[in-house]
Amino acid sequence: MRRHVLGTLLAASVLTFGWRACLSAFGDQTPPPAASAEGKPRPILQLEHTSGVTSVAFAPGGKRILTGCEDNTARLWDAASGKEICRFEGHKDSVESVAFAPGGKHVLTGSDDNTAQLWDATTGKEIRRFVGHSDSVESVAFSPNGKQVLTGSDDNTARLWNTARGKEVRRFVGDTDTVESVAFSPDGKQVLTGSDDNTARLWDAETGKEIRRFDLPDVVESVAFSPDGKQILTGSDDNTARLWDAESGKEIRRFELPDVVESVAFSPDGKQILTGSDDNTARLWDAETGKEIRRFEGHSDSVEAVAISPNGKQILTGSDDKTARLWDAAGK
Repeated sequence: MRRHVLGTLLAASVLTFGWRACLSAFGDQTPPPAASAEGKPRPILQLEHTSGVTSVAFAPGGKRILTGCEDNTARLWDAASGKEICRFEGHKDSVESVAFAPGGKHVLTGSDDNTAQLWDATTGKEIRRFVGHSDSVESVAFSPNGKQVLTGSDDNTARLWNTARGKEVRRFVGDTDTVESVAFSPDGKQVLTGSDDNTARLWDAETGKEIRRFDLPDVVESVAFSPDGKQILTGSDDNTARLWDAESGKEIRRFELPDVVESVAFSPDGKQILTGSDDNTARLWDAETGKEIRRFEGHSDSVEAVAISPNGKQILTGSDDKTARLWDAAGK
């Protein structure tokens, strides 16, 4: 993930506490751009930010959208209207990663201020802070049952935390460079990390021991588990997304792009994958054949983050062009 420096004026402009921001209404967002050329998808919504969008997520029901931004905030949006519902303010540096708890009642953020924070998704009030990393927190995830939190950091570690107490439970040590991305397996028994040391690693969540390593020729920016947990997906600075067998560690399929792959995601049924790239596009692929199904164009800068809605009908992109955009997955 490319690093950016915010101006002191922007940093100084955060004057209100996060929970107060949720008590006021925010205006409608800029309408999406004019229709693309015939046959090309155009966004349903365009959500404007004051700086680059680093991370995006759908709420479990798909009715709300969460974005992380380099302006030190995370924002909650209504997926139907595009209205900003709530703003989570309290981090002292860029918010690099966001996640919803399984029930959708809580939000998790990771920041360049070296912390992760847990928030009430209704009030916007900070509940808990996870402190211990000695460098930026690049990626966050909830365990499937929501009882644990996973963080990946520039301090070369991934760490497991107790959600309720905010205490570190376990540390995954072995990566020799920044941990850019983290994920839990669907059953919560394994942890996946992607690192600047050109590897993805599979770990035992209970013991903290490394199970398997997946070697790539360049930085691993993003990782994801398939819905059944049998496959993993990596996005890399080598301009590829790769599908791997989680059990054997063998590469199954490769998806070639013209530039760095910043973010990857699986569809809910596991039949499609989504990539976001420094070529300013998001692309939907057939996981079985490796063929590109659809391309989502319109961003004017790198697509840093992608997500697919729980019903598989919409996709969400976040970009360095200071927007997040919602699209129809079918390209309508």
